[in-house]
Amino acid sequence: MAKVNLSKAAALVGKNRTTIWRHVKSGKVSIERDRDGNPLVDTSELIRVYGELKPIATPESEKKQHQATPDYEALLNIITELKNEQKEMRKQIENLTNRLTHNKSSNDIDNKESTDFSTIVLAPENDPDWPKEVKTLEDIQIRNEIRSKYQSNQP
Repeated sequence: MAKVNLSKAAALVGKNRTTIWRHVKSGKVSIERDRDGNPLVDTSELIRVYGELKPIATPESEKKQHQATPDYEALLNIITELKNEQKEMRKQIENLTNRLTHNKSSNDIDNKESTDFSTIVLAPENDPDWPKEVKTLEDIQIRNEIRSKYQSNQP
């Protein structure tokens, strides 16, 4: 027959585990030990001492009531509320996006406005056509033309 630990043996006979242990100590119930030294009781020994074994009752799972499906009107109301909520969220997202882009563009404008253009001297060296290095006589002529153009534009 099968061998069970003391807790299962107590459940099978409907007694407390300490009662089974007391009966083992008194010699009323014999036990064996497993490899780890834990006590095991043979089910035939339990039948001999206590009579017929009781089936171990498993707790019945609590049955939960299913939520009833709402009626058609309630579902329509829920859908309408969700759509309204979605519209509000889209408005908030658009508002926040506009605020972010507005702040970026206004910061750029503020930075441009904070630059004092009176201190910037329009120099011929800043002209995009200005040759960076003079390698030929033509580069010198181009630089002279650009200088004369800037000198004629100054007041």
